[in-house]
Amino acid sequence: MVAPAQTSFNAGELSPLLKGRPTLDKYRNGCETLENFIPQIQGPARKRPGTRFVAEVKDSADATRLIPFEYSTTQAYVLEFGDLYIRFYLDGGVVESSPGVPYEIVSPYTSAQLAALEYAQSADVIYITHPAHPPYKLARTSALSWTITAVTFNWPPFNDENVGTTTLTASAVTGNITLTASASLFVSADVGSYFKISEVSASKYNQWTTGVSYSSGDIVYYLGNIYQSGTTAAAGSRPPIHTSGAESDGAVTWTFLHDGAGYAQVTAYTSATLVNATVIKRLPATALTGSTRWSEGAWSARRGYPHAVTFYEDRLWFAGSSSKPQTLWASVSGDYENHKYGTNDDDALNYTINTQDMNTIEWLAPTKVLAIGTANGEFTLGATQISDPVTPTNVKITPQTTFGSATDVKPLRVGSVILFLQRAGRKLREYAYQFDTDSFVAPNMNVLADHITESGVLELAYQQEPSQIVWAPRTDGVLTGMTYGRTEDVVGWHRHTIGGGIVESAVTVPHWDGDQDVLWLIVRRTIDGSTVRYVEYVEKYMTDEYAFFVDCGLTYDGSPVTAISGLDHLEGEEVAVLVDGAVHPNRTVSAGAINLQLAGSVVNVGLPYTATIKTMPIDIATNAGTSFIDEKRAHKIVMQLYQTGPGLWYGPTVAEMDEYAVRSSQDAMDNPVPLFTGFTEALPWPSGSERGPQLMIQHRLPLPCTVVALIPELNQ
Repeated sequence: MVAPAQTSFNAGELSPLLKGRPTLDKYRNGCETLENFIPQIQGPARKRPGTRFVAEVKDSADATRLIPFEYSTTQAYVLEFGDLYIRFYLDGGVVESSPGVPYEIVSPYTSAQLAALEYAQSADVIYITHPAHPPYKLARTSALSWTITAVTFNWPPFNDENVGTTTLTASAVTGNITLTASASLFVSADVGSYFKISEVSASKYNQWTTGVSYSSGDIVYYLGNIYQSGTTAAAGSRPPIHTSGAESDGAVTWTFLHDGAGYAQVTAYTSATLVNATVIKRLPATALTGSTRWSEGAWSARRGYPHAVTFYEDRLWFAGSSSKPQTLWASVSGDYENHKYGTNDDDALNYTINTQDMNTIEWLAPTKVLAIGTANGEFTLGATQISDPVTPTNVKITPQTTFGSATDVKPLRVGSVILFLQRAGRKLREYAYQFDTDSFVAPNMNVLADHITESGVLELAYQQEPSQIVWAPRTDGVLTGMTYGRTEDVVGWHRHTIGGGIVESAVTVPHWDGDQDVLWLIVRRTIDGSTVRYVEYVEKYMTDEYAFFVDCGLTYDGSPVTAISGLDHLEGEEVAVLVDGAVHPNRTVSAGAINLQLAGSVVNVGLPYTATIKTMPIDIATNAGTSFIDEKRAHKIVMQLYQTGPGLWYGPTVAEMDEYAVRSSQDAMDNPVPLFTGFTEALPWPSGSERGPQLMIQHRLPLPCTVVALIPELNQ
């Protein structure tokens, strides 16, 4: 007789292709099935807590998406983006404008556009991009005061200056004007776009000089800026260097006109040679007579809008428009809405990745360098000297790997690495710097579990506490997770069925108590014959009467009662019930309520779920190497458990399972069964001889369960 113990489950659920690889190091720590259990980095498998119902989305007929808004670890919102609206969640509940009325604002994004949203946050502002919209910013001033507006750039990004002979003539230098082109230039999609017109030469004006007498209305230049006198007097000793308004040089008041260029925004299209526009920055006088020195705005309905956005080195970066899919635009340092190019270190910049294929930049992620993911490869952007900050004159783009990135899946930064989804949307890769090669590598995190995300991944979310988990809802609605301990060499995948629902979105934010991260979900369900979409979050792991191991559930906490109401969201469903820590028989919700056999003070009610572990085929190490092909018979099993409640079943198949009786004769019958910690006795195992016996356990009641080890007794 031998007893090959499985004392760790942190390799997670393994690919079926590995069932013939018992010599693989991770084999003995893995499972064929790991469902609704979370492998811990230390080794045990812990049953996941249930999900708490928060609210139904505004319109369950439309797809919705969650986006996190984390101002601090104690002020973290979850935003519900739906069809042309945004709602807000804080401290586990809905933000309400009045009792029972959710606070919401109008959004420019339709339900069909939500998947393509990218975002980057700075304090109380989130910048949002979408290929069909100009960049927007969502700003918070209080829990009931949010605004979303198109970004009004102090200076927007522009394309290269015209090199042809077409002139652009303005009817005036300020106000509402017309722009006339000498040849066909405009299209109707130019409405909303910008056109910049530059001075032919600033040197056509006299340079400001101290002591020189000026009359009111005189125009001068200084350091490339153009100023107009408002005073008749000899110039003072302080040269004009301001870039807005009027200031005195000590004697003459100088009004800033422009810096050699101005721009206007198109408001209406008339013809290919004529549009109406509004001047945003005063145009130079040469615009009145026609100028070939003009530039078109880089972003517009005609040219497309950026797809990716992030912050890096105190600049706001955009990238990947339809007309310039491999171009990056970075703001002035510390001035996120100013894209005025120049050669000074803090000036705005743009850069285009030079590759053979034109593939859209899918994501940007800040590390020590700026990581860039395109449809066909991964790059880094930094300074030519790695220790220097990026400036307009020292940008360096370095190709790194060639896996390509999935569209519309925002990567995760975890410590010093980036986790991103490969182009087909099925493989998670770890983008990390490798010192020995002085380059970045991107190993496949699904190499041992290629099956688990085969259907494709919708998005990624990272939970730091209490366990390090990358959450990845699949396109088929199954929630997958990857327990991820990089320094511990732990990568363990697991699957979760959320009370039979379809998970459509997942984000994490810090818990309002600040002690852990909370996974929030949008779950699509069929309730009482209707399709609904619910906002839910995964509860804390608890082992007392508040232990929450039901999905889409609620808790009653108060004076003892025999009826629980407020369950309209589960109408017609069979629900599991925990009353003061004791399992109650299941009930069916009718008229939004259930009745209890006995009164209870703390009652958890929600959809039941089962947690399952099925090991890989058991192998026994021998002097010859393996007994993999030998017949074996498992006749007993010992389980090492930690704080586990009743409801644990074991056997070779679901049809052949026996229940382990956690309750002993010494336990009081009128109290909840104490949670069990320790080794079970040797339990009989109902199976015959086979080459690869497998152990299977299930936990079926709404109570905690942690499996530390499974020890079968085998005969060969």
